[in-house]
Formats: sequence, structure tokens, C-alpha cells
Amino acid sequence: EALACEPNVDVTWVDDAASLAAADLAVLPGTRATVDDLRWITARGLDRALVERAARGRPILGICGGFQILARSIDDDVESGAGAVDGLGLLDVDVVFHRDKTLRRFSGHGGLDPVHGYEIHHGRVVRSGEEPWLHDDETGPEGARRGAVFGTHCHGLLESDRFRRAFLAEVAASNGLRRFRPDPRLQVAAVREAQLDLLADLVDEHLDVVA
Repeated sequence: EALACEPNVDVTWVDDAASLAAADLAVLPGTRATVDDLRWITARGLDRALVERAARGRPILGICGGFQILARSIDDDVESGAGAVDGLGLLDVDVVFHRDKTLRRFSGHGGLDPVHGYEIHHGRVVRSGEEPWLHDDETGPEGARRGAVFGTHCHGLLESDRFRRAFLAEVAASNGLRRFRPDPRLQVAAVREAQLDLLADLVDEHLDVVA
């Protein structure tokens, strides 16, 4: 949603390797079915497309379950009951699922830019051979990065305006898009507030609402 707010960014859902290869940034979003979605990706040849993309230095972002899919290994006896399976191996990270769910707000920074969001996941990183991508003010290093492959358990991080602009500028530079500039005036929170106001006005205008 935060990416779609940017006037110079087109967000498209894809399920084929050609469309994935053509994108400037491939995003693997959160999921409640990490292992099942990993199988779905593999069945459509998207696993090979992601591996090839990483080898060419093309940006990939995994968020929560998407981050776990990028890992070296996943041990899941909770959601899927599949036990130990291989991830895509694009990040040297091992993930183990716990029955108790991590549920917390995230506050930290990525580089010099503040980042805020939230975590909600069973899978936990038990080993990482990568440099962390973010820093959590409470728990320290968070996420992982290898070249142009990024991963984090933090949802909503791209709603942090300064961080999103810096990230998109890096993505654009890696794709040779020198003319691309994120909108410096865009505030995602303000866009969402306007959307909610519009929805409230439509409800008020077209529905009988008892106070």
C-alpha cells in the first residue's frame, strides 16, 4: 500500500517468471502459510526466477513470511507441519517456527532513517550469516541483507516516509533509473487518513446509520 501511494511507482501482483524478471523490485509479502507459499512459488518456476534475479543484483524484498521464504532453511511444525524444508537460500538465515507468536510494535532505524512498524509471526531467526538490515531500538539487529536482497520481519516499514524514499532511491539506482525521484512531499499516513475520511463520507451519504 505504501509503495502504491508513490505517484511514480506501479505495483502489480504477478504469478509468472517473465513478469517477475521485468520488475524493478520484487516483493515477497507476508503470509500465514510460509511453506505452502514456498511450494506455490516453486511450482510456478518463480523460485528459479528469484535466484536468477539475485544473481544479477536485481532488488528483492521479503517481508515476514516472504523473508522466511528467502532463508536457507525453514523448520515448521506449527503452521504447515512440514518440519525442516529448504528455503530459497538467497539469505544465509535459518528460521524455526515456535508455537507462541511474536506480536509487538517495531521502532528502530534503517541507516540514518527512522522505521516504525509491527511484527506478527511464529517463525524466528535462530541463525544468520548475513549483515542485519535494520536496527530495533529494543532488541538490536533485525532482518538481513545480502547485496540487493533484503529481508525483515517488520510489517509496515515502508510507511516510514524517509526510509521508503531512501530505499526506493537505492532500488532505482540499482536499475539505472537515474531520473526516478520519490515524491518528497508524500506522507503515507496522510493518504490513509484521506482514504478513511472518504470512506466515512460515503457510508454517511449512502447508508442509514443509527448513532
